[in-house]
Amino acid sequence: MPNYDRWLPGSLSFGATKDVTPYPVQLGTTYLDTGLAGHRPGSVTEYDRPKRIAFRQTVLIRRGPLTVNADVRIGWSFEPEEGATRAIRTLDLTIEIPGILNMAAPIVALAFYQENARTLAALKRHVSMPRR
Repeated sequence: MPNYDRWLPGSLSFGATKDVTPYPVQLGTTYLDTGLAGHRPGSVTEYDRPKRIAFRQTVLIRRGPLTVNADVRIGWSFEPEEGATRAIRTLDLTIEIPGILNMAAPIVALAFYQENARTLAALKRHVSMPRR
């Protein structure tokens, strides 16, 4: 987790992961994701190395009059497939936006799904690079 920057470039949503405790990562490990969108605390909720890892984060976004509370659950599963490994990333997202601005929920959800796709693409590029 503290080395995400080796394969995942920063974005508006994600900058770095720090304060990973305990390390090495295990069930119950806590961390802080940082970036332009603010700090997001999280924890490891499932850990079955090398098959599965899952995280839960709470996200509070304040942009002008818009306040978004999100409960984010991300799961990674790794399955052998024809001499390779299939990585499956799931995203379970609950978004709460009070008042009339709740009509912005689909736009907020789209940003989360775009970050999900960006993460998968970065991981694929990283593991497909020739090793020295």
